[in-house]
Amino acid sequence: MRRLKIIEHISLDGVIQMTAGPGDDFPYGDWTAPYRSPAGLQIVDELYGKTCDMLFGRRTYDLMAGYWRSAPKSPMADRLNAATKYVVTHRPESLEWGPSEAVGADLVESIRRIKARKGPDLIVAGSISLISALLVHGLADEVVLLVNPIALGKGKRLFEGGSLPRGFALGSSRALPSGILVNVYKLIPTLTEEALSRAKLEREFEIAREVQERLFPQVIPHVAGVEMAAHCRPAQAVGGDYYDLIDIRDVAPAQAGQASGESLSSAGGGGARSCERLGIAIGDISGKGMSAALLMASLHASLRGQVLSGSGDLGTKMANVNRLLHGASGSNRYATFFYAELDCVSRTLHYVNGGHNPPAVLRKEEGSWRVFRLGDGGPVIGLFAGAGYQEQTFPLLPGDILLGFTDGISEAMNAADDEWGEDRMIAEAQAHADLNAEELLQHLFRAADAFAGGVPQHDDMTMVVLRF
Repeated sequence: MRRLKIIEHISLDGVIQMTAGPGDDFPYGDWTAPYRSPAGLQIVDELYGKTCDMLFGRRTYDLMAGYWRSAPKSPMADRLNAATKYVVTHRPESLEWGPSEAVGADLVESIRRIKARKGPDLIVAGSISLISALLVHGLADEVVLLVNPIALGKGKRLFEGGSLPRGFALGSSRALPSGILVNVYKLIPTLTEEALSRAKLEREFEIAREVQERLFPQVIPHVAGVEMAAHCRPAQAVGGDYYDLIDIRDVAPAQAGQASGESLSSAGGGGARSCERLGIAIGDISGKGMSAALLMASLHASLRGQVLSGSGDLGTKMANVNRLLHGASGSNRYATFFYAELDCVSRTLHYVNGGHNPPAVLRKEEGSWRVFRLGDGGPVIGLFAGAGYQEQTFPLLPGDILLGFTDGISEAMNAADDEWGEDRMIAEAQAHADLNAEELLQHLFRAADAFAGGVPQHDDMTMVVLRF
């Protein structure tokens, strides 16, 4: 979005009027002339920039056109004649000083749309009524006042009676040898504007949260003899953690569009019949908030596309996801990511770990617990376009518990900045291994919260639990 700058000469008593209009008794001509100097002209030249577009009221447009269309060649003349001139007018057909464009009847929305276009800064000079409207609606980004050392006593002032309260923050101030002060101000939002902006932002985040929630599985697939539960609790309205449970049908390529990678939120999804393969994903995007949520959506789409294709081993699929995510993200953005496919018949888990916290398989043998960590595969995804990944396998047995998690839950912190830690998390799961998958997941979230002791959640927290 480009900036809108108001640039005005002003007297010590607030007058910005330069010429007399119909019915005016303004007795002064160009009262700024005695204070002009090379230094002042240079500053004005800098304020306008190498290129700019102009926003005028109709009277100011006509006055400026009368002089600048035929003015001697100069940097300012070249700049103004080349600028697109947006004009508030009821007579758009008579705009002869081009390039020009009439502003729409809805002034506020029209100017917002103009600001949203790509282009140079918009400059407003003169046009007192227009400036007043811009300030009332908070549309100006910067106000530059060249304060001349003179009090005029009469004339139209920048802030006439009835102007709404408005605060300004001084960005810079320069004094010229001629006595002019060049003050650059930023608008301080009014309480009403802040409330409206906050309400709009909250609504946008609420929409984003609803969209993101739909990216998580809406129906848990059915796998005979396997209990599943999963949950993501973002630290902010939206987050960068990701999990998925995908019912994968082994079908011929021609049928893939109807069955392979079938959407879990569709009617008659995974619960209708037991799946042949189960995709299990959990990942953590670097960063938090909206930017992480957008990359999480890209990861979701990339993975689903690879699963839908049904081709290649997991190492190839992960390499493809990595390449797609690298192309969709900045150079410093990445994700830790674990993806596995369970053969629902043989109970063999095929997996690739892309730099993620190794999921833990808890197995009780002769009364003692053994913990297997699934940590091999390759580097984080999205950081190196050509990274390679290797598929791994792990045989699961009845009674095994698979815990997939992000570091937000294992690194939950208390007031002393102590971390809950993976060892405590695993020990808690072992101590309550008699719970079903959903109960165990909820218990582990409660245990992490109890350890934190009321300290606000600092990172997204996600867990996937499977009991065999």
